[in-house]
Amino acid sequence: MSDDKPDSKSVSKFVREMLDQDPSLVHELQQRKTAQREIAKEIKNKLLQGGQFSDKDPLKLEGNVAVAITRYLKKMREQQEEILGVKRVQDILKKGTTEVTDGLKHYKIQFHEDADPFIVVKAILDLLNTKDISSAYLNQNNLGLYVKKMAENKFLDKINGYKGLDVLKLQDSLSLLKLILPRQAQQIPGILAHVSSLLADQAISLYDTLVSHHSDHLQLIFVINEQNASKARDILLKLNNDIQKS
Repeated sequence: MSDDKPDSKSVSKFVREMLDQDPSLVHELQQRKTAQREIAKEIKNKLLQGGQFSDKDPLKLEGNVAVAITRYLKKMREQQEEILGVKRVQDILKKGTTEVTDGLKHYKIQFHEDADPFIVVKAILDLLNTKDISSAYLNQNNLGLYVKKMAENKFLDKINGYKGLDVLKLQDSLSLLKLILPRQAQQIPGILAHVSSLLADQAISLYDTLVSHHSDHLQLIFVINEQNASKARDILLKLNNDIQKS
């Protein structure tokens, strides 16, 4: 047992220095939960190739590396939470409400030079009012929107009646998590990062994120694969007690 302690300290130091020098590895660890095992194996191989740990049991060495990575990520998270003022973030999240919409399809409408985007936007607003579309966002040359599965044919019939458009379907089977927060949330940094981190910790990848500022509230939208919707709902239920389904 006495031989293990110096080795563990050396491993921790090596892991810390390696991660400090390579932010891309840290990003990979934060985004993919399964990445820790892969990166631990890569670092173990580098230690063995370096010679200073060539006489150690590879399996035990890999375990030491994995523990060092876990400690590094925990310390980084604690530092990030302190900087972001996580207590303020958690307090404002308790005052919010969450709406969950399943069965969405992601479409993009590209405008030709001869198209009149204002007419199309008005048509989209009409569909938003009838709740056939759950969210829409306008970029310089295209319009992105999330269409409910049951309203897909109605949407296509209406949009295909306009000239100068390319209508592209990008993704099926999406869920939209809409987090509606009080107006003062706009003055608190770190809310988006906090919720994204909670989802990433459970291996829930974000397909898209949208932020919408309003006069009386802040709206955060997280788009995920529908297969992860149940798990995401459980996470959001811990943030606030008023969750609605549409």
